[in-house]
Amino acid sequence: MEKKRWKMDREPGGINALILGSKPEQLPKQTFISITRGEGLNVAQLIINQILNLIVMNQMKKTPGLLYSEIKGEIVRGKGNGGTMTVWDGKTMPKFRNKDSHGIVMKFFGWVIHRKNTKAYYLTYTSDGTIPSFLEAIEIVKQYGKFYDGGKLVRTASPPNTIKIIS
Repeated sequence: MEKKRWKMDREPGGINALILGSKPEQLPKQTFISITRGEGLNVAQLIINQILNLIVMNQMKKTPGLLYSEIKGEIVRGKGNGGTMTVWDGKTMPKFRNKDSHGIVMKFFGWVIHRKNTKAYYLTYTSDGTIPSFLEAIEIVKQYGKFYDGGKLVRTASPPNTIKIIS
């Protein structure tokens, strides 16, 4: 089994990406895509968020069933925006999400991300056989994902008929 490694990809406009794995051309029959997005983080939130991400990224390298992942972030007018897109084979994502370091870190993410200055989006759905680009993923999660504004739940996830959510 090939050891998974994170690669840095610097994009124009100050957007930095960390990528784990290669984007598969063909997906297994049952593939899930999970997208998260946080917007408006201040400097303190960005630092804490980065530390938590590093802990989770280590667990992701060791997780079977994780086919591909992108983590991107940028600073816009002094505020941090970022997100994660992960692609999963089968139903391994809920196990990863709820146990080990990710399960512990999730409790802190809520404290860091769900503040009065931020917006947060979350969505997990079954793939139609394609993986969206990261920009498409942002559009999808903003349109269909669970949405928190200033720490308050504004909308639950309501994917279109072609996208089936899992819990």
